[in-house]
Amino acid sequence: MRMVNSMHSTLKIYTVIFVLFIWRQISLLVIEHLFKETGAAFNEIMFSYALFYFSTIIFSLFISFFSEKLGRKRIMYLWTIIALVTSIIPMAFTNKINGMFYSFFSGLSFGLGLPICLSLFANYTDVENRGRNGAFIFFSISLFFIFLALLNNLFNRVTLSFLSIVLLLLNFLALKSWKLDEFSKKEIYFTSITINKAFMLYFVSWSIFCLIDALEAPLLQYFLDTTFEVNFRNLILSLATLFTSFSILLGGFLADFYGRRNLLISGFVTLGIAYAIVGVASISPISWYVYSVVDGISTGFFVVIFVFVVWGDMAPRNLREKYYAIGTAPFFFINFIKELFIPYLEMIPVSTSFSLASFFLFLAVIPLLYAPETLPEKLIRRRELRKYVEKAKKIREKYEKEKD
Repeated sequence: MRMVNSMHSTLKIYTVIFVLFIWRQISLLVIEHLFKETGAAFNEIMFSYALFYFSTIIFSLFISFFSEKLGRKRIMYLWTIIALVTSIIPMAFTNKINGMFYSFFSGLSFGLGLPICLSLFANYTDVENRGRNGAFIFFSISLFFIFLALLNNLFNRVTLSFLSIVLLLLNFLALKSWKLDEFSKKEIYFTSITINKAFMLYFVSWSIFCLIDALEAPLLQYFLDTTFEVNFRNLILSLATLFTSFSILLGGFLADFYGRRNLLISGFVTLGIAYAIVGVASISPISWYVYSVVDGISTGFFVVIFVFVVWGDMAPRNLREKYYAIGTAPFFFINFIKELFIPYLEMIPVSTSFSLASFFLFLAVIPLLYAPETLPEKLIRRRELRKYVEKAKKIREKYEKEKD
């Protein structure tokens, strides 16, 4: 009976996280449709993105501060109800003001749900399998992202909003009769997290990656558009997306067997080399094939470890909301910077940009060299010993067969 209850809880965790991230993606697609239909100017678009990203950050921090008083289940219902009501806005109205309301409330609801859902994920997983579980969840999410991207041109804002309503109703089914863990009586303060050396070392490396990825992605796409044919650009982006999706699974398993820190260091070093290659040989198609593969693999590793795993590893059980709220904040803040950056792409020398990206990625390795491994050392040694024993057993069996 305990195993059945555990499976039911795991399925519910997968469902609520899946719905949460798909809701965010649909919200961004609906916002783009509203921009096109209303003919929004650049400053209006930037204001809407600011409403979305900053409401996500602010309400994520806000709800993590008051989560002990409100309770997890109440917060889960709250973000779902706000998201459902918000989904009605683009189905009924298309003017710019309502588009801004939609941007604000969709970011608000996502921010309310993010730290709670990720904290529940960490509470219902063990440190030795957290990478694999996070990888499985995000792999399924990434596949649905690809589905949405392929069908986005066929969907309109009404269809997307209807789809989000259907998914959000799944949340209610997952929450029904689900008894969530109570909060620990011990309290964690934001200041204690920000002065935590291990947390800040990982946080700095994660922030550098978010900055490089957000600023370089549109520049890379612009360079490919203006230098190569459209088909080549699409091929490179498709390769990167494909390798990202499947490296998510690989990264989760490797993080559980060899540790989070070593995998991150390898990812930063190889990605820095890939940027250095395209910086030196930006006209060579081969360099772009290498870059797309390395970028896809590294991004998959980083997303699983930095979004799902390390903050849950560091935080005490039932007190993880604040860790996830702070740990995920750089991604949303820097994504807004990315939108501001797009109009100025023509002014930036490509070779200089790629070389700086390579430099900062190597710089991001330095904090990780001093960071502790969040996967317990005894688990790594136990798996290494088991692997050694199995190898020795095979050698012995082979020797005995040859002897006979």
